[in-house]
Amino acid sequence: MLQIITSIALMAAVAAASTTVEDVASSTVWDRIKNNDWRLELITISFTLGFVVLFKIGDLYNKSLVTKFLEGTKETLEANFFQVGVSKEDLYIKDSPENYSSYATGRENIAKVNFDFKLRPRNNIFVWILEGIMSYFTEYVQKPIDKVDIVIQPSIPYDNFISAIVSKLGMNDFRKFNYFLSLTRTVDSTKIPESFVFMSEGSEFHDKLLTPALADALTIEAASYIRYIAFTDQATEKPDSPEGYAPYRRIVISMSLPSKKAQIAQISKTLDAIFSIIDGIAEKSITFKSESLKKVAKTRETELNKILKALEQERLEIEAEEKAKLKREEREKIRNLSPEEQAKLEKKESEKKQKKLQKKQRVRM
Repeated sequence: MLQIITSIALMAAVAAASTTVEDVASSTVWDRIKNNDWRLELITISFTLGFVVLFKIGDLYNKSLVTKFLEGTKETLEANFFQVGVSKEDLYIKDSPENYSSYATGRENIAKVNFDFKLRPRNNIFVWILEGIMSYFTEYVQKPIDKVDIVIQPSIPYDNFISAIVSKLGMNDFRKFNYFLSLTRTVDSTKIPESFVFMSEGSEFHDKLLTPALADALTIEAASYIRYIAFTDQATEKPDSPEGYAPYRRIVISMSLPSKKAQIAQISKTLDAIFSIIDGIAEKSITFKSESLKKVAKTRETELNKILKALEQERLEIEAEEKAKLKREEREKIRNLSPEEQAKLEKKESEKKQKKLQKKQRVRM
C-alpha cells in the first residue's frame, strides 16, 4: 500500500511541475511540499470548512428560534396541560435542521396540541437560495419562511363546521392551499382588526366563536405573523375518496414563527382564548342553530357527491380503456391469421349478426 501511495504521489508531482522523474525521486519531502501547487486543495478545504461552519450556524439559529417560542408559551401550556413537551427533559423533537415538532397533552376537553415547525433551510445555504429563486417562477415551490402550525385536537364530539379568522396578507394563497378554506365565504367585519377577515360557512359560526378573549388577543399587527386561526372538520388537501372525506375536527393556528417576546405573549393569549372556546363548546354554552348546521350538512353532501361522481367517471374511463385494449388485441390476432382462417372468422361473425337480427325481428312481431 505504501508503494502505491508513493507511486501516485510521484506521478502527481511530475504532472504538476516540469521536472523529470529522476528529479522528483531525488528531492526531499519538504521540497515536494514546497514546490507543489496547493491552490486547488486550499480552495477545496476552505469551501468545505465554510460549508460546515454555515451549516452549524444555521442549525443553531433554527434551534434557538424553536426554543425561544416554546419557552415563551410554556407558562400558558403548563397552566393548561399535564405534560408539555416530548418528555420532562425535552421540549421538542428535532426531525431535521429545519423541521421540529412538539406537543402538549393531558387536559379536559382537549386530546392534544401538536406543534409543527418548518424553518428556512439555513443549514444549507444553496437549497435556501434555490428555493427562494424557484418560488418566483413556479407556484408549486413556496418561498421559504419560518412557520409553525399549532393543531389543537378536541376530545369532545361537536357539530361539523368551518370558521376561520384569516390575515389579509396572503389570504388568497391560504384559500388555494387549504381545501377547507375553499368551502367558506369571505366576510369583512368591524369586530376584528381590519387586517383580518372572517372565512366561514355562516355568520353564526364566526359570531359565536369570536369571544371577547379571542377578540382582545388579536391586533392589527398580529396579521403580520398570524396567517389564520381555523376551526375545521375537513382536510387540508382535497379528498379524493369517501374515506378521505370523513370529518377530522381540529383547530389550526398557522403562523410565521414569531421571535419577539411581545408577539409570543400575544400567541399565548390566543391559545388561552382558544382553549376557553373549546370548553364553551363542551359545556354547551356555545351552540349553533339547526338551520346553520343543515347548510353545512348540505355542503358536505354536495362535496361528497362530487368525489363519488369523479370516482365513477374514473371507473368508466378505465373500463373504456380496457375494452379498447381488448379490441386492439383482437384486431392484432385477426391480422396474424391466414386468409382462410380470416374468411372463416368473418363468416362466423356474419352468422352471429344475422341470428341477432332475426331474434330482434321475432321480438318485434
